[in-house]
Amino acid sequence: VKAKGGMVVGVTAPALFPERQGPNPYVDLELPAATLPERIGRLLDLGAGYLALPGGVGTLAELTLAWNLLYLRRGLGRPLAVDPYWLSLLKAHGEIAPEDLALLQVVADEEDLRAFLRSL
Repeated sequence: VKAKGGMVVGVTAPALFPERQGPNPYVDLELPAATLPERIGRLLDLGAGYLALPGGVGTLAELTLAWNLLYLRRGLGRPLAVDPYWLSLLKAHGEIAPEDLALLQVVADEEDLRAFLRSL
């Protein structure tokens, strides 16, 4: 994205993570949030679409909230893509309906990523 002139915006929560020394070096513009709900809300408000890469419980919280909003809007929300890591984890749960899984796009390689980004 940056190589093509794009900008990386980082929505951070410094009060929640005082041990972190600012945003990662790829961030061009930092938007600090006071709380975790504020941070996730800003992420969802700012994005044209979302891509969940492998991560921990914080990434899972962001993914499930974005997915739930997409579900509530009957698929008319902003596109949501997941890495195969998340898809396998969600499928292993066993309680998620196939039509709910179908709301997620899978980005398994660079070609998938390009297609997802073009869809935004």
